[in-house]
Amino acid sequence: MSKLRVAVVGVGHLGQHHARIAASAPNATLTAVVDPDPVRGPEIAAKFGAPWAASLDQVLGDVDAAQIAAPTGFHHALGLQALKAGKHVLMEKPLAATLEEGKALLKALVEARMTKPGLVAQVGHLERFNPAVAALRERGFKPRFLEAVRVSPFPARSLEVDVVMDVMIHDLDLLRALVGRPVVDVEAVGIPVLTPYADLVNARLKFEGGAFATVTASRVARKKERTLRAFGDKEYASLDFATQKLELLRLVMGPEGPQVQPETADIVEGEPLRLEIEAFHAACLGIRQEGVTWEEGQEAMHVADLVQKAVAKSLAEIHQA
Repeated sequence: MSKLRVAVVGVGHLGQHHARIAASAPNATLTAVVDPDPVRGPEIAAKFGAPWAASLDQVLGDVDAAQIAAPTGFHHALGLQALKAGKHVLMEKPLAATLEEGKALLKALVEARMTKPGLVAQVGHLERFNPAVAALRERGFKPRFLEAVRVSPFPARSLEVDVVMDVMIHDLDLLRALVGRPVVDVEAVGIPVLTPYADLVNARLKFEGGAFATVTASRVARKKERTLRAFGDKEYASLDFATQKLELLRLVMGPEGPQVQPETADIVEGEPLRLEIEAFHAACLGIRQEGVTWEEGQEAMHVADLVQKAVAKSLAEIHQA
């Protein structure tokens, strides 16, 4: 089977890792590194043994797929360009800068699939590929209440967006995937601390069917924490994204009556970004189903938009007080 010819578009902090992984992936060949920076682009291209191009249109004729890791503001234009050329696309999260741009990408995808039905379009919600998350989903865990925490020290990057679109969107997508129902109501509070945008946000989500979740995201914490706790019927799960550790507690009937049975899941550790990218390559080659779809990415953006609006409402109330 021929390998997938891949262009990595945007080689900043995250994009350089897209290039690294694509260069060593079993089912792909890094055919081009695309970045307008005349210093950074050639540097990363040389590091991973690929040609450099300043723009995507220069290489579209030579590749089968584009991994777009450019800043969010460029997602819409780059995605349309790749789809028009009939290329598979892995778009880093969020899918687009606005809901309207996301809708435009989805419309363009439908049109592109009319001439190329097997076209793959995924979004880079990499926590779906965290081995601990995969282990939890494989167990068929049905949560009724969830608590997600994703906090870290000030990153000094991705400061053109608030913490919702920067990091909380990972959990918004994951929570919806775990519950399996749409979000029907959102309450949220947040404050700007070091940027003009909300750097600390806490949201409460209600899902269709009655499940609830609380989500906290901060980029002004003293230390990094990425955890998820989920509570179901007579069971509880605690997940650490960084250590890829999953602990479960279940209420079972023992010889002397009900007792809590602890379990630490056996997990084969792996790099979520590599697992995600290699899954994308496999989907493009028809080896497996595609991962997080653009439709799911758009739904995550919809929930993020609801959170942002709730935060804006709470800030307006604070200013009026």
